[in-house]
Amino acid sequence: MKDIKLICFFLLLSFALGAQIDSSFVEHASPGALKQMGKTALRQNDPNSAAFFYEAYMKKTAKVDAKSMNNLAQAYFQLRNYKKAQTMFLKAYNADKEKVPEALYYHAQMQKSNGLYDSAKINFQRFKKEYKGDNKTLKKQTAKEIVFCDSLQAIMRKDNKIIVQLLDTTINKVNAEGAAISTAEHEMVFTSLRTDKQEYIHEDYDTVKTKKKKLYKATRRGDVWRFSGEYGGSLNDEDFNTGNACFSPDRKKIYFTRCNPTQKGKMICAIYVSEKNGDTWTEPVKLPKEINDPKYTSTMPAVTTDRQKGEIIYFVSNRPNGKGGLDIWYSIYDKKKKLYKEAKNAGNKINTSQDEITPFFDNETHSFYFSSNGLGGLGGFDIFKGLGDVPRFSSVDNVGPPFNSGADDAYFTVSPFLPEEGFLVSNREGGVTLKNNSTCCDDIYYYKQTAYIKVRLNGKVNSDSGNIAVPNAMIEIYMKDKRTNEKIWVKTITTDSLGNYTTRIEADQSYILTVRKKGFLSNSGEMNTLNITSSTNLSKNLRITPKPKGAIFIPNIQYAFGKSELMPESRIIIDTTVLRFMQDNPELVIEISAHTDSKGSNKANLELSQSRAESVVAYLISRGIDPLQLAAKGYGESKPMAPNTKPDGSDNPDGRAKNRRTEFEIIGELDGVEIIRE
Repeated sequence: MKDIKLICFFLLLSFALGAQIDSSFVEHASPGALKQMGKTALRQNDPNSAAFFYEAYMKKTAKVDAKSMNNLAQAYFQLRNYKKAQTMFLKAYNADKEKVPEALYYHAQMQKSNGLYDSAKINFQRFKKEYKGDNKTLKKQTAKEIVFCDSLQAIMRKDNKIIVQLLDTTINKVNAEGAAISTAEHEMVFTSLRTDKQEYIHEDYDTVKTKKKKLYKATRRGDVWRFSGEYGGSLNDEDFNTGNACFSPDRKKIYFTRCNPTQKGKMICAIYVSEKNGDTWTEPVKLPKEINDPKYTSTMPAVTTDRQKGEIIYFVSNRPNGKGGLDIWYSIYDKKKKLYKEAKNAGNKINTSQDEITPFFDNETHSFYFSSNGLGGLGGFDIFKGLGDVPRFSSVDNVGPPFNSGADDAYFTVSPFLPEEGFLVSNREGGVTLKNNSTCCDDIYYYKQTAYIKVRLNGKVNSDSGNIAVPNAMIEIYMKDKRTNEKIWVKTITTDSLGNYTTRIEADQSYILTVRKKGFLSNSGEMNTLNITSSTNLSKNLRITPKPKGAIFIPNIQYAFGKSELMPESRIIIDTTVLRFMQDNPELVIEISAHTDSKGSNKANLELSQSRAESVVAYLISRGIDPLQLAAKGYGESKPMAPNTKPDGSDNPDGRAKNRRTEFEIIGELDGVEIIRE
């Protein structure tokens, strides 16, 4: 009975705001009671108390208790005390590898976080060989980790031209800070608990009015960032933890999260949106159930814009049918219907069997940043970068040090005002920490790329007809994936009233520019920024041709004699002519027409020509052209280009050859066509 009372007392004490656990009580508790208190604290997501009780238990007991050692190691892991966790996981494994076989895996993970990559690889290999358990996810991840360790040499090349600087203690406090994002050239908003002491908060207990996270701002004067108060007025709510702000590309909307625990202690976050109203923000509105599933968390929003789809909201959730624990999901906002579509998973290029968090879009370059602990790296969560958006992302790459470290690195953002600058969040050594744990706490770091290469692309769009400037032409910019050579859509810009355009692009990339305008045929051009080593301005002029009127002859299209089957060489010709034309102009509707000479009956010639036109249409559809863009028409011998006979009545082989032809003609446009990003 005495131990039970002690357990209840310690639990209530450790869960209260700002409570300190009095060690004098521990002296009177039995080892069994301390062990139970540690187990309960760990189950209640209170690793600090769990570590305290398990440490006390270890001192009092004479048993070699591998499971309790493993639990203590897990508490250290959750507290992100990587050094203690590494040692304790190994002790647990050596004490009884049969009871805690997975401790060796986590020991290797902690070695990674502590920079011991060679040793980590050896222990991952050992775990792969020795582990007989049924955790398939861990088995798969182990195989990946061995490969990741081999790839670290390429990642570890440190770029000394990047400055990463811890922000001062007016911003970073003992508890976690996060989600710093630029609001102006010299202002940013971030999330914080804003206290100089450690908070022992257990979210099951709401009898005590606990301190909440809020949105705050900081401003820069000279080279120094300093705290400057709360941000956003009505965005913060005393009843919720508020944070993770992001802005729509036009800066007219702010998305953020509000979080609160359920009665069962499960933290549930939901995403809200507020609109700019002068210098203030409107009352926040909770996004609908398509995004905010009340049973699961929805948090860490990021927003980008697609020309056809409108706004795309990316966010993090643990909802069902994902790839792992936390995945990145997205929802498309339908501008016409003013509705958010059902959320979908961002896919295998982004999500893994582990966790993916903190998505961010640099909308100027359409670069996508996020953090993952399942894609390999230096340890913990690493920051990764890809290009594009759904449904096509490029391959993703680890951004490497100094952005990444052996600790957790997340919340990477790029300033839209100064693209060489931005922020990230990390619990790496050197931050504002607690006693005896140099990697406990998330702090905000500012970075600057001192040798950032600014590439400005300028140009003009002219018409082939009279070399006249084309205003309001849309230029779609694609980037080629270096690994797959896929085209990844980056952005769409518009020429001004004089046909000129200017935009920012990235160094060391290959681009395709496609220009479109109603009444013109689309045209594409290639360029690259490879081997550019300093900031520069590039020029690329583009030309477009007014849409032709009348039929366009497709040369050298051959069919089997008297039949409609395309000859193999004809398919090659179609691929390089009409197929490419349709791919460049997905909004156009064309008629494929086939013609014959006058040999045979009119009826037979009509049927043959119709069948041949349908063969070409069928082939184009098989190559991915939308059937709605194609019509087949056979004209038989009714539209000759040349006489079938000579004036004296004799046969005219040259004339008949010209009449046996295949053509295409623009007959319309699709309404509201969505251009598929290739």
